[in-house]
Amino acid sequence: MTDRFSVALATCNGATYLAEFLDSLAVQQLPPCELVVSDDASTDATLAILERFASDAAFEVRILRNTTRLGVVNNFARSIAACCGEVIALADQDDVWHPHKLTRLAQALLSPETQAAFSDAAVVDADLASLGYTMWHRVRFTQDEQACMARGEGFTVLLKHSVVTGAALAFRSSLRDVALPVPEDWAHDAWLANIAAARGAIIPVPELLLAYRQHDSNVVGGRARPLLYEIRAALKTDRAAWYRTELQRWEALNARLASTNPAASMRSSLAEKIRHLQSRADLPVARWRRVPLVLNEVLTGRYARYARNWGSIAIDLLVK
Repeated sequence: MTDRFSVALATCNGATYLAEFLDSLAVQQLPPCELVVSDDASTDATLAILERFASDAAFEVRILRNTTRLGVVNNFARSIAACCGEVIALADQDDVWHPHKLTRLAQALLSPETQAAFSDAAVVDADLASLGYTMWHRVRFTQDEQACMARGEGFTVLLKHSVVTGAALAFRSSLRDVALPVPEDWAHDAWLANIAAARGAIIPVPELLLAYRQHDSNVVGGRARPLLYEIRAALKTDRAAWYRTELQRWEALNARLASTNPAASMRSSLAEKIRHLQSRADLPVARWRRVPLVLNEVLTGRYARYARNWGSIAIDLLVK
């Protein structure tokens, strides 16, 4: 079991909750070898809190200070690039880790084929009270998909939808050569998960290893949305713009992986995912003319393999 964990933390005006996260890091059963913080030009007490923690920490703490804002993805990328450990665990400034979080992730990474591991997370409010569901419930990460990932077939799941929360993720530092820089339009955690799955196995750990805090300042967050909210949001979607972005994202992944000689089956699946997105992007404006084209994608099984659910079909049939 590796004991060379780096923790990559991205901060930005996180003074309200940061100390609680740092306290939870300090009592890990498996302490990290270092904490690498990239601070995105904070103007509150974030840096003072970090400096106080660094003065007493039992492991090295390095603080990188951005003079201008990089944004969440590039801020995380800077922290990741500076890590020295064999494994890098991502951290959010407002969460609370369970004491055995790094221990369990290290156990999941025992196999040399395993490139990354991630856990479930309890979704809580600003005061750490449970909101009644977990992140795996929130992203509809099913039992069948969990079993598929546990067998080393994570890329199949991720071609369908993103299920990995960055604060729950740890990955081998050797992935950085392929993963960095993170392309535009990709979230850093989804990108890293896909790279890990393409390079080997990404293993789900079915335990609540952190409290994923929801508050007014979350950049992404994990709050569950009512069905009516999701329907209204879908109906407001600019389909053309959405498909342009999706195609750019997956074509960027295809280009990045091309130099790593992925398995033929993986190349084929990714190419088919891109063809599926292109076929949906090319649907005619007239809704009645979309029906046979959508039906063809249904009958070939591509919606089942590469889209989240029946809502994707409804969007393609109904949204302008």
